[in-house]
Amino acid sequence: MDREKKEEGTKRNLSLDLARCVALLAVIMIHISDEFVSSYKLSSLEFYIGTALDGVSRLGVPLFVMISGSLFLDERRTVKVKKLYFKNIRSLIGLLLIWSALYSGVFNVILPVLSGKAVSVGAFINDWALGHYHMWYLYMIIGLYVITPFLREIVKKRNKQLVLLFIGLALMVQFSIPVIRALANFADVFAYAETLIEQFRIHFLFGYTTYYLAGWYIVHIGIEKKKRRVLYCLSALSLLGVIVYTSLTHDYSNAFSNLNIFIFLYASGVFVLLNNVMKGSISDGLRKVLVKVSKMSFGIYIIHPLLITVMEHILPYHGMPLLYMLVLYVIVFILSFVCCSILSGIPGLRLSVRM
Repeated sequence: MDREKKEEGTKRNLSLDLARCVALLAVIMIHISDEFVSSYKLSSLEFYIGTALDGVSRLGVPLFVMISGSLFLDERRTVKVKKLYFKNIRSLIGLLLIWSALYSGVFNVILPVLSGKAVSVGAFINDWALGHYHMWYLYMIIGLYVITPFLREIVKKRNKQLVLLFIGLALMVQFSIPVIRALANFADVFAYAETLIEQFRIHFLFGYTTYYLAGWYIVHIGIEKKKRRVLYCLSALSLLGVIVYTSLTHDYSNAFSNLNIFIFLYASGVFVLLNNVMKGSISDGLRKVLVKVSKMSFGIYIIHPLLITVMEHILPYHGMPLLYMLVLYVIVFILSFVCCSILSGIPGLRLSVRM
């Protein structure tokens, strides 16, 4: 979700702009459809449609992290530790504090006052510190920025096989755990496999670092054409698998985890596709739209949950789940874009929606 910092004389990578737009649109759909997956019974139409839309959208955060990895781990780019820590990270922390305070104020002060309820100072402070539900991403990306200088010493083209080894080990150690948990629902013996993996405590391989490295590898090393076709097939099958599994079991929190190997394969396949689809020339109009939305991605990401809450009160759900979710989706995106466009035009507020 970071703006691409172009070195002088280099050409803007429109593939990353496209991937950023796809990631943004996916995250908005997750936050609209997720409630239908978690709140409705397994046999309901709401649940099945919500599961399909939620499953398709689960590549959102992985794409954002892979984009960041492709940029910050690029060995052609100069990343000074002092600038990274005292400008990039400090700016992110500032944005996190500002927006978290705003969200906490709305939900713990303004809404309670309007509804005649008591205001809880403790709840305000707690939500300010932890952030609204979607702000976990900012905490996570700050963590990745903190370890970026160390990763840059390893992530180089001459070490591409070492990077692949890291990704492979992480897929076996961490990304296999959701699959093992799913299998444990059918056979208790698989529960021991998870315990055994955790016994090794290889925490170095845990977290979103794998997506960070995968983004660098896909953009700067690339995937051979024959291997891309295999990955595309695995990507499609993985998406189908998690949707079918969730539809049958209601185990959405496990199946849709970003640290599930099937979500990794799905997101990686799409990122490879997006990285190769923009190789040809595109119209100036499409280019301008991609760049505009890409530059607004942080602001739209940060503000859209508030607009979802507002619109759900204005347009409550009364049936026709697919139509309702799509209409809400379009309205929320347009309103988010308009709000960010207005804020980005105000000098004192521009930085609140731009990274």
